[in-house]
Amino acid sequence: MVLLFSIVMVVLFEALSSMTTAVTGTERRLVNLDEARTLMAVATKDVRTATRLQAGTSPFVLADANEVIFYANLNNPNSGPKKVRIFVDTDAQLIEEVYTPDVGSVAPNYTYSGAPTRRFVGRYVDNAETQPIFRYFDGSDPQQELLPTPLSAGNRLAVHSVRITLAIRKQSTFPVAPTTVVNEVRLPNVDYQEVTG
Repeated sequence: MVLLFSIVMVVLFEALSSMTTAVTGTERRLVNLDEARTLMAVATKDVRTATRLQAGTSPFVLADANEVIFYANLNNPNSGPKKVRIFVDTDAQLIEEVYTPDVGSVAPNYTYSGAPTRRFVGRYVDNAETQPIFRYFDGSDPQQELLPTPLSAGNRLAVHSVRITLAIRKQSTFPVAPTTVVNEVRLPNVDYQEVTG
């Protein structure tokens, strides 16, 4: 009887342990997914505002695998396009820096010598070395990835869309794979239109 009771207790303990592990894993995945959605929403919204300073130029100053710098039609009350840098810092945080055009600088020769406004977008970025955050695609062939990064000046001109991939894993000893979200951003409004009135 004692042996039977011991076996039942071991089975119940294993079932409880498995259930606890499954619940914890689900909670961790939901935390990862929530963080990934937040980061992706900001990154895609801002990349979508990429704009050229003049016809025949690229909106991108730098188009690299894990960092992008571009001019953006972002909250511009008659001051010219902002310059935006999005990157991952050494603490696995997605950071956005926004530079405002210098007072007195004019299109298409805006200058950006002031300190940027730095914004912490989110954390726990865990992209593998072989999994770039930013990938760039040609307008003439949407499946044609532009390589190598950082893109040359000629390839930056050809960018028609940017694919953003974020793998998010909250630092933890619990063995949960990163949650990966992917979104492709087309650049529909690359010609800067200053807001008037």
